[in-house]
Parts: sequence; structure tokens; C-alpha cells
Amino acid sequence: MTRPFDLKVSHRRDGDVVTVAPEGDIDLATADVLRDELDAARRGAHTLLLDLRGVGFMDSSGMRLLVEVELRAAQDGFTLFVVRGPEPVQRLLELTGLAERLELVDDPSDVVAGGGGA
Repeated sequence: MTRPFDLKVSHRRDGDVVTVAPEGDIDLATADVLRDELDAARRGAHTLLLDLRGVGFMDSSGMRLLVEVELRAAQDGFTLFVVRGPEPVQRLLELTGLAERLELVDDPSDVVAGGGGA
């Protein structure tokens, strides 16, 4: 059964790290909503943290979005961290080679303000 899609956005007190945590499926129906939220969240922040722990399924639309955000981070000079998702999502990242391109962390607390991992 598909869970409804939802997004939670939080800002650390120092204002340097913004966390976007989608819940549900990232697919053709939800990727644009997530893209818009990520674009808004990264404005003014030096570090963007995408927390995939609540994602149950991701299709090629979600994979394409991750590639776009990773490329934008390199172009625009912000740091992107991705919190590892559940096994099916993590397996997809590994099979496609995205796990090697992304800065993956186990927990949001592993990210230090200013872009450095713990």
C-alpha cells in the first residue's frame, strides 16, 4: 500500500543547514514537488541535507532528481548530504552508481554546519 507523500523541512539554529525529509514514494507524481522544495530550501543555506529515511520507493524520476540536485550543488557551491534510505532505496542508489557520487551519511547528526561530515 502506498503511503501519502509528505515533506518536512527544518533549519538548524545556525541557519547553515537545511534538512528536507520526504516521506512516502518519490516518483513521477511527487518528484516535482520535492524539486521545488529542495530549490527553495537551498536558497541561503550552505548545506542541504536530504533525508531519505522515510522514502519507501523511488523510481527513475527520483533518481534523476538526485542527479540534478548533486549537479546543482557542484555548480552553485552548496554542499549536499543525503541520509541513507531504507534498503530498497539504498540498493537502487548502489546499483545505479549514485551511492558513489553522493555524500551519504547514516544520520542527520553526522552533518556538521559548514558542509563537513562528522
